[in-house]
Amino acid sequence: MALMVVTFTGAATAGELRATVRNVKPNQGKVMVALFDSAEAEKAKTPRAGYFAAALGTELQVVFPDLPAGRYGLIAFQDLDNNGELATGLFGIPAEPHGFSRSARGSFGPPSFDDYAVAVGAAGVATTEIRLVE
Repeated sequence: MALMVVTFTGAATAGELRATVRNVKPNQGKVMVALFDSAEAEKAKTPRAGYFAAALGTELQVVFPDLPAGRYGLIAFQDLDNNGELATGLFGIPAEPHGFSRSARGSFGPPSFDDYAVAVGAAGVATTEIRLVE
């Protein structure tokens, strides 16, 4: 299990978001996780932070410290072909394992930001799970 800490220069009182990424295919490519602070940031594809790690085991832990209070969403995928992009098939359907915080799933498309957003307080730790699915 890998643990990655992404640091920010933040306010004196800040929260932390921890995620467990599950269903990783071991020894196949990398796992990429993007942290978004709004639906607009997700739509513009401008994450607040990102995380990349070799897919060594079936799960990994990601920690985003020093976050101002707010709502944050995580989108993850396992880059099996190591090209740095989520492979898609017919109609743009993801062809590589992918998932969202709160293990949210959409119907006929990705879930909305509200469906996968996690509240992070000014202090303390918020936790979530991301289940990768194909």
